[in-house]
Amino acid sequence: MTTGKLTLSWLLLLVLTLSGTLMGEYARPGFWITVSVAVITAIKGRLIIDQFMELHQASPVIRRIVRGFGLIVPALMILTYLYGQKLAAITQLPG
Repeated sequence: MTTGKLTLSWLLLLVLTLSGTLMGEYARPGFWITVSVAVITAIKGRLIIDQFMELHQASPVIRRIVRGFGLIVPALMILTYLYGQKLAAITQLPG
């Protein structure tokens, strides 16, 4: 991995993090904001997995599992937005 590629990846992570922070601070909550944050999370996760965890050296099974986890988290963010009330009702403690 070249230093230039790592630096570019780090700068992209920085820009994505700042854009997510700005959205969280100034945007109104809504479906498309949630999708945007989920997409940013997926891109950041993939960058970290591919560039900084160096999984290109790992076995394909491990690489697929970790990349799949990087996609499951953003999908769960969207599902939580869509079905948050139902999930809260299901997981609420009795009492």
